[in-house]
Amino acid sequence: MKFLNACAAAALVFAACPLQAAETWKPYVSQGGSLAGVQPIDAMMVVDCLLPGQMRRSGAMSYMGPRLPVKTTAQLCAMRGGEYTEYDRASLASSLGVWMDKAKGGDATAQFYVGQIYEKGMDSAPDYTEAANWYSKAAAAGSNEAKLSLAAMMESGHGMPADPAGAVNLYREAMGITGNELISKSESDTRVAEVERKNEALRAELAEQRAAAEANVTRLQGEVAALKSENASRKRDARKMAALERSLNEAMTARANADEKLTAMAAAPKNSATDGPATRSVTVPRVSAATAESVAADGIRFGKYHALIIGVQNYISYDPLKTPISDAKAIADVLEQRYGFQTTTLLDADFSSIVGGIVELSTKIGPDDNVLIYFAGHGVLNAAQRGFWLPLDARQTERSPALPTETLAEFLAMFKARSILVIADSCFGSALSGSVGSYTGGPAEYQKDIPSGYLSRKARYVLSSGGMSPVLDQAGDGHSVFASALLKVLRDNDRILTQTGLEQALVEPVRASAQQIGLVQTPELKKVREAGDAGGAFFLVPKAQPDKG
Repeated sequence: MKFLNACAAAALVFAACPLQAAETWKPYVSQGGSLAGVQPIDAMMVVDCLLPGQMRRSGAMSYMGPRLPVKTTAQLCAMRGGEYTEYDRASLASSLGVWMDKAKGGDATAQFYVGQIYEKGMDSAPDYTEAANWYSKAAAAGSNEAKLSLAAMMESGHGMPADPAGAVNLYREAMGITGNELISKSESDTRVAEVERKNEALRAELAEQRAAAEANVTRLQGEVAALKSENASRKRDARKMAALERSLNEAMTARANADEKLTAMAAAPKNSATDGPATRSVTVPRVSAATAESVAADGIRFGKYHALIIGVQNYISYDPLKTPISDAKAIADVLEQRYGFQTTTLLDADFSSIVGGIVELSTKIGPDDNVLIYFAGHGVLNAAQRGFWLPLDARQTERSPALPTETLAEFLAMFKARSILVIADSCFGSALSGSVGSYTGGPAEYQKDIPSGYLSRKARYVLSSGGMSPVLDQAGDGHSVFASALLKVLRDNDRILTQTGLEQALVEPVRASAQQIGLVQTPELKKVREAGDAGGAFFLVPKAQPDKG
């Protein structure tokens, strides 16, 4: 497989990141269109399934009820006697055939799925006009998922004239926001840029103060040396020497204070000069002994917390990374010990283990539960802007195991969980968000007067370590730049953070660490509406805060 080097100027820095794959590169696809030797992985893929109708009785008469469309794995569909088209052969017509009858009957969920099918296009070009039409119907029927999708299309101008103000209002309606908590990414970037401008001005001022203090120290040190060589009277020498030494001590104190302030503003660890920064682009799972318990705080039950932690480091066909395994172990430990998660950890996991782990976790999750999925490893983006997570056995060929982020979104749509947060410390991590709009917003932490929708509606988010850009592997402390900052936030936090608060806490330290080695990396939070986001929030509740019950 040939990679298109989109960052040739940074080839030395990003040598370990498979920046971009050829558009023809496909995961595990043979010429016949079927999965190449990865049974039973094809049985775990998400399909549009049409289940048989239920036998019903009315008096003495028996009849068959209508068939029921569902999204589930191919294996479960077959076990329940359903019909489906294999996931890698599904088409616009086959998918619409499953959902259209129920959508025309007014079912909001079916209408939402029809909108998704038209927006994706499947085997043809996206039909944004039809997508907007079905999203509008689903939104009118009460689907918050559809409202968010419609707002994203309204924002981008797909399928309708662009209407930024209308998009904001619809986002706010879907997310239950009444104040000014919802801001666009561009406005957020402007605010961050202003903070950075002020910080840069402060750094420049401190540098000037330090230079002046250094000059003063040098001058006074010269005067002291000159005085010692003079043949003046002992008494005069002593008085003048004492005054000069006091001034010298004050100047040295001023220099030390300036150094301390400058160090505090640039405290991020550096990679060694000889060890340039790498980038990220059948396993036995480690399952925590603790059983997930329902977490409560301030009289609010947040539900049970589960985490799937994936760290892939020693790649077979790609450059190995340095920190994913230590990152994964440390993240799993802090989530379990500090936040009460039941964790499953996959280290150097192959394709089957990753997909199997996700599917198995989905079977354990209830409607009040919360799920966090963490991935540390290589990520790749092909010429069609499709993102992939690379497992241990990924190969640089046209038949390579890799997990498309759009397939991951479909897996997430199967979860019954109230909230899901995916944290992707890999290149191009935001690819999971798909065609989502730029608005996320919402409160940074739980408060007693928080709108109830944040607790009751489904939340589906991805927090990527560097958006749609390559990201750094090693920070110099045994963890990646992002993981190092994430671990510090999780360990020091004593608030009930939302996904927004977590992003806000990570942006500045990650940027500062990357800047220390002359690179740019900024964490980015996005909704995953293809996974069924309905405007809720993900809450991180530290053990010091809640009681268990």
